[in-house]
Amino acid sequence: MARDYDDDRVVVIEKDSNNGVGLLLLGLALGAGAALLFAPASGRETRERISREARRAARRAKDVTDEFGDKLAGQVERARSGVDEGLGRARHAVNSRVDAVNDAVSASRDAAREARADIERAVANSKRAYADGRRAYAERASRTGMSGEPGPMADDRAPRDGAEGHADGSAHDA
Repeated sequence: MARDYDDDRVVVIEKDSNNGVGLLLLGLALGAGAALLFAPASGRETRERISREARRAARRAKDVTDEFGDKLAGQVERARSGVDEGLGRARHAVNSRVDAVNDAVSASRDAAREARADIERAVANSKRAYADGRRAYAERASRTGMSGEPGPMADDRAPRDGAEGHADGSAHDA
């Protein structure tokens, strides 16, 4: 069954843009002019009234436009200050985050320098310990009459297959 969209109700919403006041003043001016034209008075008096009412309508229109201009200027100023305030907050937030990132980068660099120094100390200590170990081995080998070439120490040798116990001399319990 096809739906007929022509039967749907359509609602149109219009936003009032304050044209009612201007139209009201225009209607008053036209009504006053028409009343003066049809009023029983001499031509000269009628022209003077029309002239007087036209000046009065012009003053009213000027007052309305001045008031509208002032309101519009106030709204523009409020919008501008709101945008400026929002930009200020955004700049502050960005600057604080940039500062935080810069602080984190600086702290990371400091930590990396410290870690590098620690690693360099540990490597130097390891090299020194290795050199001391080689020197001690060479001294022991020279006292016992062994060759000066370093070889595996007794503690470094693994037990042979079928040998009883472990390298540390303890028995294996199952």
